[in-house]
Amino acid sequence: MEHGQNLSSFYTLDNAQEKSMSCVPQNYVIPTMHRPNLAPQYANLAVIDMAALKKDTTSRSRVIREIRDACRRLGFFQIVNHGVNESVLNEALNVASNFFDLPTKEKVELMSNDVHKPVRYGTSIKDGVDKVQFWRVFLKHYAHPLKDWVHMWPENPKDYRFEIKFGDTL
Repeated sequence: MEHGQNLSSFYTLDNAQEKSMSCVPQNYVIPTMHRPNLAPQYANLAVIDMAALKKDTTSRSRVIREIRDACRRLGFFQIVNHGVNESVLNEALNVASNFFDLPTKEKVELMSNDVHKPVRYGTSIKDGVDKVQFWRVFLKHYAHPLKDWVHMWPENPKDYRFEIKFGDTL
């Protein structure tokens, strides 16, 4: 893929993230009135206790309703008592971070505009389209059931598949 090649919605190697810019370009600066409040007086966040899923049928149904309601109302929620060891979470975050440290040439191999693609690397999707752009870089991959998807995950960093997969054994 050549420098600046158009992938219809965004240009590879021609956006702020890939240029290693020393400052934030103006089109990434969100006007003050449109920024989220970093010091709200209260936070509207659903906290879901996953331990209740292992209890009786009534508790399990309640948790499922709570998840449904949080998704409908807020679009997100926090889970507690999920049973995933903190060291597993930290290793997964570390190896995921290592993916983003790879050379751009490697990451671009996974770049696609197809939102249904099982493994996809991307940057600010609408570069050049929106006046204000969101500075983001992501790697999305399907993971359930793991055996159906892990072979499609990035081969680098070398421990990516192992470290991320390790959490599935819990």
